[in-house]
Amino acid sequence: MKSLQTAWVLFLFPLCLQSAEFDPNVILVQLHKNVGRSVFASTLNPQKYEIEKVVVKRLGIYRIRLADQNMQSAPDAVNELRANPWVQAAQLDHKVTPRETIPDDPEFSDQWSLKNTGQGGGTPDADIDAPEAWDITTSGVTLLGDTIVVAVVDGGMMLSHSDLEDNLWVNRGEIPGNNIDDDGNGYVDDVNGWDAYSSDGSIPSDGHGTHVGGIVSARGNNGLHVSGVNWEVKLMAIAGSSSNTSTVLEAYGYALDQRIVYDSSNGGQGAFVVATNSSFGVDFADCSSGDYVLWDNMYTALGEAGILSAAATINSNANVDTDGDVPTGCESEYLVTVTNTTRNDAKNSGAAYGATTIDLGAPGSNILSTYSNGSTSSLTGTSMATPHVAGAIGFLHAAASNGFAQYYKNSPADAALDLKEILLAGVDTLGSLEGITVSGGRLNLYNSALLVNGMASADSLDPNPVSELSVAIPMDNKVVLTWVDPTHLAGGYPISSFFIKVVRDDQFIVNVNSGTETFTQESLPGNIQYSFSLITTLTSNDSTSIPAIVRVTPTGEGCMRGDATLDGRISIADPYRVLQFILGYREETDLEICTSDVDFDGTLTIFDFLLIVDIMNNQP
Repeated sequence: MKSLQTAWVLFLFPLCLQSAEFDPNVILVQLHKNVGRSVFASTLNPQKYEIEKVVVKRLGIYRIRLADQNMQSAPDAVNELRANPWVQAAQLDHKVTPRETIPDDPEFSDQWSLKNTGQGGGTPDADIDAPEAWDITTSGVTLLGDTIVVAVVDGGMMLSHSDLEDNLWVNRGEIPGNNIDDDGNGYVDDVNGWDAYSSDGSIPSDGHGTHVGGIVSARGNNGLHVSGVNWEVKLMAIAGSSSNTSTVLEAYGYALDQRIVYDSSNGGQGAFVVATNSSFGVDFADCSSGDYVLWDNMYTALGEAGILSAAATINSNANVDTDGDVPTGCESEYLVTVTNTTRNDAKNSGAAYGATTIDLGAPGSNILSTYSNGSTSSLTGTSMATPHVAGAIGFLHAAASNGFAQYYKNSPADAALDLKEILLAGVDTLGSLEGITVSGGRLNLYNSALLVNGMASADSLDPNPVSELSVAIPMDNKVVLTWVDPTHLAGGYPISSFFIKVVRDDQFIVNVNSGTETFTQESLPGNIQYSFSLITTLTSNDSTSIPAIVRVTPTGEGCMRGDATLDGRISIADPYRVLQFILGYREETDLEICTSDVDFDGTLTIFDFLLIVDIMNNQP
């Protein structure tokens, strides 16, 4: 009987297979190790094949275009290229489709920030990749069972909105409307949050706050209106985004109190608040003046409890680095500062920026969300960008591995900072934000979710990343990195045997031993932005941390032409090195290309070899 069942399955299985789509004009090939492009090209019939580009240089993978498709089909070409002695592997260039979870909310198709298909003249995929992230989770609970809460500090919120009411945080210890502090937390009738204007639990209905709340966590896949970044993360409604600083501080203080009570009661009271949203501030205020010290102190206190604060910057094309702003110009490391991007991945012309003060961009232009009319509305501003980030923080706690969840429980302040790094490491880099924001990119929920989901358990040997990473340019074409080595694992256990992997623009540079805490890169071509990543790696088992990233643009004229060996002089070794590059015996780096391409034609040829010989013979 078992053999018959097996045979039946084997019979049916081939019938279920579908032929994958592929580009009929393209073949992918991988060359054998140490086989160069020029050698391989010499074996190809130019009437049939054209080497279009290198796809993965390190693995010798190339994209080959059929010069005349009428001569042969792509599958026939694959078979022919597999017979080439220089080819290790050949295959079709198959079509790849994203795996994504799409909610049934009727207005979701208009939410370009979550899934941009080009609607409204936008650029496809200029979004936060929400459906791809929802394929990981749509939950509002951590793997340790904590119900995730995001505190929305704003003008209030329409608590009866049909797309919000199921996601409101509820204080189960409080009896509504009896004017008694039933749970003894110091706040009377705080059923869904707190009104810092009147110091009571009666949350006013406010269009702006309702819109912000919907971006964070409108109920997803409920057949109503829109979807938030989160489908089930709870919203704590706190009114207090205007008036005076004292009102704002009271509002933040409520969120802080609920989190501390939650931790001290082991989840019996309070709320597992992981983020606050701040779509307000003091335009052009100098946070470093000492006149706004309580703002920084509050954000740091929230952070030490494990709460990251997403903060909107000014709705003005201003440089916060020089012009100032509160809170986005403040120094607390627990702030995540946000500017506004459009459906075409440009920075909104009416949004501020700052290479050292504004962390990242997020969609904030013509954003559709819930509104106090009981339906929806589209609004624009950094106020709309920031709740995408606050919502992302909540989402990452839902997507996090058991290990990260435990790490966060044990070390909430450290884990909150690591989560901030994960947010910045996951961005989609944009030319419009490079050089004017810390990360140079726009929020990508999916990328960051993959990072936090992949963090190993707390009792494993995953180290923390380096801290206090900084960069200096002491002279032209020279970059110096400094940092502080980690001292413990993600689970809190001490470490000693590790090294730091230095990566530049996704290319490995060198391993630096623990205790060194500095790295110098010389002879970098000038006026080009470089991204350096430092990854802590344990010697015992090669476990790695999330990368610590810093970006820098060195000044100077560029690299030393002819110095292919990068030793600061031109000798017989340099043309020999260029010959190795040409023949494919060595893989050249970007810097080596810069020094070796003496004739500036973008490729390394025998002419570069001859010109370097000429330079060598004629130098003084």
